[in-house]
Amino acid sequence: MAAVSVDVAVSPTAGMVAALPYIVLIAAIRYGRPLPEAEVLLDVYTALETKPRLALASVNLTARKADKRSPQTNPYLRKWIKRRRLSPDLAVAIAGRLDYPRYRLFDRLAIQFIMTLTGGPTDPATQVDYTDWNGVDAFAAKLAAATRP
Repeated sequence: MAAVSVDVAVSPTAGMVAALPYIVLIAAIRYGRPLPEAEVLLDVYTALETKPRLALASVNLTARKADKRSPQTNPYLRKWIKRRRLSPDLAVAIAGRLDYPRYRLFDRLAIQFIMTLTGGPTDPATQVDYTDWNGVDAFAAKLAAATRP
């Protein structure tokens, strides 16, 4: 299957989304919600009568803990799937990078507050990549297998 990409920043149309054989949506979580562009894509997707197959990856720091990387255990991914009434073929939560020096003051304070509640680092100099690259590779391998003709 040839890869086709759709830039979700340009508000994909129903025709564009319906023509895709498989959608892989990787979306960061900000303040407890997926990025607006991901939500726009899912608005179009959920309105389709016949939907392409779907794989979801939620990028959020809750997934820095190994037991919070599945759709059953990651609260953001679980709520997103339930709220949207999705049935993805594959779903995973990926932690990503914590980089306090890059954040604006408000963002840094909000993340530090959340980290205080969840036992994470709060030092404003902290820069750490929590990404489980073996998990990303496993997701990619499952995706490759799922999209083979």
